[in-house]
Amino acid sequence: MGVQERLSLEAVSANTLIVCEHVHRYRIAGALCDGLRVVDLACGSGYGSAILRETARSVVGVDNDAATIDMARATVGTEADIGFEAADAVEYLGRGLADEHDAIVCFEGLEHLPDLEAAVEALAACARDGMKLVVSVPNSRTFAEENEFHVTDFDYDKAMKLAERLGNAAVLYQFLAEGSLVRGGEAEHLDAERTLEEHGEPEYANHFILCVNLEKELGSAFPAARMQLAAAPAYNRHMLNMERANQELWRENARMARRQLGNSDSAAATTIFRVQRELRARTEEAEERSRALEAEVAHLRRVLETPRHAAVERARDTAMRSPLTYGFIRRAWRLVRRR
Repeated sequence: MGVQERLSLEAVSANTLIVCEHVHRYRIAGALCDGLRVVDLACGSGYGSAILRETARSVVGVDNDAATIDMARATVGTEADIGFEAADAVEYLGRGLADEHDAIVCFEGLEHLPDLEAAVEALAACARDGMKLVVSVPNSRTFAEENEFHVTDFDYDKAMKLAERLGNAAVLYQFLAEGSLVRGGEAEHLDAERTLEEHGEPEYANHFILCVNLEKELGSAFPAARMQLAAAPAYNRHMLNMERANQELWRENARMARRQLGNSDSAAATTIFRVQRELRARTEEAEERSRALEAEVAHLRRVLETPRHAAVERARDTAMRSPLTYGFIRRAWRLVRRR
């Protein structure tokens, strides 16, 4: 199905829409967790842990896939002061993290867990211990997303129930948006202006970001809306190349079709004419047989409806209903056959 569940470090370096939305979430979490000791639960390749570490006091990345954690240690772990640990999410949350950590960031992880109830209860317990939570889930049920890796599909109602269970979490709604980029030759500064006042319908957000124990951080100093732009003009060139390749594919298909029918358009036309002529001949033959059959049926119907044939049929029926007459006819027929 082509579902991309884990972003590699190479993929994150590209300016794609999926990278933009993932990085945007981590940038927001980094601003909310400034100066805190953070656990990046379901960290994957560790690119998000590195973003968190830019502002956090410390970061530990946790994932249940040992090979992914080994790769994170060998890459991100060697460049930044980040610890990585391979562990089950529910088991790790149950250790009692409040003494050593201040916040838990878990992006796009809960929908994969086989025991969601245990994970939610463990997160809620961490929140009751005073830990801050930044958790996101995709709105996959609303958009009928087919993802073989999802155990649970969330929609608006399920996300709101999750927010309540985690401790009346404040909810941020993440949407995919479009914009226009105007730049000079070597622009270093982006001047962004919001011109659209509509903020999107919460029920149709692409992702829900649930924030617990972060009322102060989400106060007046935190913007009501944040937008991260991934503007890559190179995609225009890419689309033009795709269109050219598609046109060439159509031309090649046309050439193959002509070779199949003949070596030229005239040969193809001749072949089509012959097929059409044969179809007409077979149709006329079938119609002639149908007319002959109808004529034969009409003749039989006239024979059966003649007075003589009707009289014979009435006599036969009368004889068959009388045992005495029927027996006489059978004996007479035997005598005729002996002769």
